[in-house]
Amino acid sequence: MASLSRSALIEALSAGRPEDLLGVAETSWVDFKRAPYALTTEKGKFELCKDVTAFANAQGGLLVLGVIAEKKPDQALEVATELRPFPQAQADVVQYVDTLNEYLRPRVAISHHWFHDPARGSADTDKYYLVIEVEPVPELTRYVVVRKMLSDKDRFVDGLAVPVRHGDRTVYLPSEDVYQLINEGVRARDAAPVVVPESPGRDWGEDLDRALDTLEQHQDWDEKPVLFWQSFPAQPAAGILPDLHSSGGIKGGLRNQDVLRPDGFNFQDSTGRLKTFDGGLYLGRTRCTVWVRPDGLVTAGAVATSEMLCWAVSESSWLQRLNVHVLTEMTLEYFRLADKLVVPRVPGRWQHRIVARRFAGDRPRGLGGRGFEALFSEISPASADSWAQSWPANGDPERDAYEALVRIYTLFGLDVSSNPDVDGNRVPEARIVGGT
Repeated sequence: MASLSRSALIEALSAGRPEDLLGVAETSWVDFKRAPYALTTEKGKFELCKDVTAFANAQGGLLVLGVIAEKKPDQALEVATELRPFPQAQADVVQYVDTLNEYLRPRVAISHHWFHDPARGSADTDKYYLVIEVEPVPELTRYVVVRKMLSDKDRFVDGLAVPVRHGDRTVYLPSEDVYQLINEGVRARDAAPVVVPESPGRDWGEDLDRALDTLEQHQDWDEKPVLFWQSFPAQPAAGILPDLHSSGGIKGGLRNQDVLRPDGFNFQDSTGRLKTFDGGLYLGRTRCTVWVRPDGLVTAGAVATSEMLCWAVSESSWLQRLNVHVLTEMTLEYFRLADKLVVPRVPGRWQHRIVARRFAGDRPRGLGGRGFEALFSEISPASADSWAQSWPANGDPERDAYEALVRIYTLFGLDVSSNPDVDGNRVPEARIVGGT
């Protein structure tokens, strides 16, 4: 019985190796489906809602459509036994989202990725696998419920269901647990003090730039061009950021990062550099760094030199070009850390920020082109030495990476649509994993 990590599973599909999934067992984070959900029936709608809700109420996961899983006589788990990709027209993802929005409370955001199967299909019909990624809802907003039940005649009836992913199976929260949750909510409401209107939040002001200064001093970057990413809550964490130093929380997440590419451009701690600094967590490498403070401020940086952001691209005597792919991958990896590891632990509004320092001057940084194209494409120099832009956090790494790139591209007078890794208003993880 084989096993794959999330990133390895996506990589296999992106690289056109779906056969790598055969023999892989279903787990707490992956569920194989032999065919698209039949939304023409109420049973099909309920199955979609049930499966998505189960992951949302647990630790999140992937629904992989187009793979048959069966339980073997000698195995307790269901394993992938057959590949059955299908034409894209058989699964209307927009209708999937509409169905989830209608029947789930609170609503659950999903993302989806299509992967072509090169070995199946005819000349006029390409076939694909569809992967639906479900993020876990924050602990404070659990549980998501399906606001209809399915009768023994496969028809919707009044009621609610609370599916939860447990190991490789989906189970339902027992009725007595639901009753207890309702009672606890009523008691908490009755005992709650008079609600004071939420303050507009902390004015972080110069504190954000002081954090950048601190990182530059520790990293000895005072004279180097550096790109920074920052994230901060409107209301700082009450006391200490939850799970900051927990092996199952932020500390564990930084120590064992689920990166898109193990040998790619990221903040991975491969040499055990993570340490405690000023009460927070500090991961300092020569070319990049991440710092999570106890009040919730997250700051990361990477040098805009040939060591990192300008890696392996053409240079000239008067400017140095940023590697578009490295810039994109580092940006997405930062938001995969910030949006998934830290932001859900402090409720309320969050802001993201991107800052460039020393990007102009005698030898400015430039942007334009990627890989082999960079030898011939036009290059635009940075229009300012310092550049700082912020935006309200989406909480979705692919969306926030896009928003960050929009702002850094503006520094060079470029439109982000020229970035080959951008798709609409997202930076899909599959583009980075697949290297397309």
